[in-house]
Amino acid sequence: MLTKSDIDLIRNVVREEVETESQTTRDDLGGQLTLIKMTFQNEIDVVKDRVKNLEIRMNKNHKELKNEIKEVVNYLDKDNMKTRKRVTRIEAHLGLPA
Repeated sequence: MLTKSDIDLIRNVVREEVETESQTTRDDLGGQLTLIKMTFQNEIDVVKDRVKNLEIRMNKNHKELKNEIKEVVNYLDKDNMKTRKRVTRIEAHLGLPA
């Protein structure tokens, strides 16, 4: 039969083993967590770079589109002015009220 001191010794040995194993498990999980954090941070950095590149391209395309719109508006404005002049001259030639 086991005495109280034997049971206390067994309890202490088991406690030490459990603490050692739990510390090892914590250390392993901490290392894995650190590795996962680094991996995620790298992926986030890659995504940030891609978003930044997309923003740059989008801004460049926006500027180009604005310039093209200005060119079209200027062309249409000039064309409209020419048409107005022609209509005014035609009205004057035919004697129509303006």
